[in-house]
Amino acid sequence: MYLKSNAPEIKWIIANAAFNDFARSCDDYLLKTGTLTQPMFDAVRRGLSPVATPVDVSGVSRVVEAFANATESGLKRPKMFLGDFLFKLAPAAGRNKGAIYVTEEGEYLGKIADGQFHAARECTEAQRAAIVAVCADPKKAAVAFGQETGRCSCCGLELTNPESIANSIGPICVGRYGF
Repeated sequence: MYLKSNAPEIKWIIANAAFNDFARSCDDYLLKTGTLTQPMFDAVRRGLSPVATPVDVSGVSRVVEAFANATESGLKRPKMFLGDFLFKLAPAAGRNKGAIYVTEEGEYLGKIADGQFHAARECTEAQRAAIVAVCADPKKAAVAFGQETGRCSCCGLELTNPESIANSIGPICVGRYGF
């Protein structure tokens, strides 16, 4: 079945190909043949849902900027604990270079790429809302994490320095992430 390049089905395949085996196989088939079979098309249509589509988040740029600052400062694998979520830079050699993965207790919830949060199908509305909230002000979320856990939200180390405890973020991480 031929699809226009801006069809919702194509957008879903592209957004999910990095972490969904079915979407990846559809992407490979589409690249090889230029079409989808009718069963593939039907399955993709069933997979379309509001949760599986990209979400514009105005604050995503702040998280992206913090990761860019951390990378420029020399960190090879920057990460941030914001709220209940771990934000982690995708591998530089991988398919999603530059994307930021979002997980909760090891469960993949989506990625930040191209200025949008791409929620995985498993990401609930409540999780999505919480991710959007921490993305809107990552520094505030980082401080809250430090106050709640006594650990730096960027490196995860225990806050022991009085200045770090007062700021709820370690002094090295403040500089690296641009807070």
